[in-house]
Amino acid sequence: MSVAVAARVFGSEILLALIRYYRASPGTTQQSAAEALSLSQQLVSSNTRILTDAELVVGAARGRRGGRYHVDEARLQELLKALEAYLVD
Repeated sequence: MSVAVAARVFGSEILLALIRYYRASPGTTQQSAAEALSLSQQLVSSNTRILTDAELVVGAARGRRGGRYHVDEARLQELLKALEAYLVD
C-alpha cells in the first residue's frame, strides 16, 4: 500500500512543490503556500488534502484562519524507502 501512496504523492509536480514548501516552511498555512507557489487556493487546498490523507503532511487546526502544516519526516522517509524498494527489487 505504501508504494501506491508514494507513487501518488511523488507523481505530481504540484504535490512535490507543496511537500518542498511545507518542509522548508513548517507551520505555514495553505494561503501562504498558494501565494508562494503562485497557485490558486483551491488547487492548494485539494492537493494538501491528498498529502494529509497520505499522512505525509500534518495540519494543526487554527480556527477560521486555517491550519498550519508541516511534513512528517518519518513518513516521508517511509514512502521514499517503499518506492525505492519497489523500483530496485
